[in-house]
Amino acid sequence: MAIFIVFWGWLGRNLPPFAASASAAEIATAFRTHGAEIRLGMVISMTFTVSYAVWGISIGKVMDHVLGRDHILTNLQVWGAGLTVVPVLVSSSFWLTATYRPDTLPDNIIQLLYDGAWLLIDLAYSVTSVQMFALGAGFLRDKRARPFFPKWVCWFSIWVGFMFVAECFMPFFKDGAFARHGILNFWIEFAIFFVYAPIVTWYQLKAIDRMRAELGE
Repeated sequence: MAIFIVFWGWLGRNLPPFAASASAAEIATAFRTHGAEIRLGMVISMTFTVSYAVWGISIGKVMDHVLGRDHILTNLQVWGAGLTVVPVLVSSSFWLTATYRPDTLPDNIIQLLYDGAWLLIDLAYSVTSVQMFALGAGFLRDKRARPFFPKWVCWFSIWVGFMFVAECFMPFFKDGAFARHGILNFWIEFAIFFVYAPIVTWYQLKAIDRMRAELGE
């Protein structure tokens, strides 16, 4: 997450994104001026994006311990995490392509690549929502006196998955809260995820220690 904030967000000029109402010339000028930084940001973020899938597989191992092997909720969580990697990789490759030969590309082509990347990374939310639904529903089935994941974390996971539905409005707005740079679709939606993931990771690490102790017994 730290790498993603620095390289995808700061160096990649995505924190915040260019306004959806920005002209092709504005976006193209930024890509030509800061092409090397954006290129480096995308290369590093693409390299480390697979870490998200590793995180999801780790959670899946704990879910196996709770639900038994090959449970559908575990499979949905793991597949959701794995598929989340794909739109991040592909959209990052669009930004990378726009910086590869920016001086020879027309302004509107750079704008097209930029818009396409944002439409993909936002509208592919459903695969991540499936992961969050499955994680919450799976750990709600934990019958331990002290569950691995508290019930509030499970319901929080389900709620966050539903919150991403607001991304569906993004293609219909170029200004306001629902635009890609808007208060809801960028600042709130992205902030929620960056609160959610550390919470899940905290309880995941504790669950691994408890699971090892149970298996040792």
